[in-house]
Amino acid sequence: MFTIRKYTKLGLIAGAALALAVAFGTVGSSNVSADDHGDRNAAMKSLGGAMKALGGAVAAGNASAAQAAAAKISETAAEIPGMFKDGKAAHRSKPEIWTNFGDFYAKANNLKIAADGVAADAAAGKLGSDPKAVVGKIGATCGACHKVYRGPKV
Repeated sequence: MFTIRKYTKLGLIAGAALALAVAFGTVGSSNVSADDHGDRNAAMKSLGGAMKALGGAVAAGNASAAQAAAAKISETAAEIPGMFKDGKAAHRSKPEIWTNFGDFYAKANNLKIAADGVAADAAAGKLGSDPKAVVGKIGATCGACHKVYRGPKV
């Protein structure tokens, strides 16, 4: 049974993804302006929302909604490197992003790969019913990037 307390824990995972959103940019726009740091923030907030939606879909046993949420995460992940091509730090982004852009790009790609895997599992009916485990597959990639490339709250 999925309780409010468990849903709150899932919210913490989604919050981690939201923090990624605050560090980065915009979803749903193919024309992301590298100079618009607000776009980075909007994208990461959208990513966090998609993580929360994924957890809710898994908890409800809704594979199609889970697949859609994972696809949105994948789409955003593909846009992340382009949001940082400008070389300008914003809010919590560390300069290490630009001194080691290859690794930063790889970490964004790992996020995409994880989201694609969850979407494929959902499509194949192999997703599982534990929201924490499913969201955690993607959330681990968020944390791997945050540890290196996101600074503390100011």
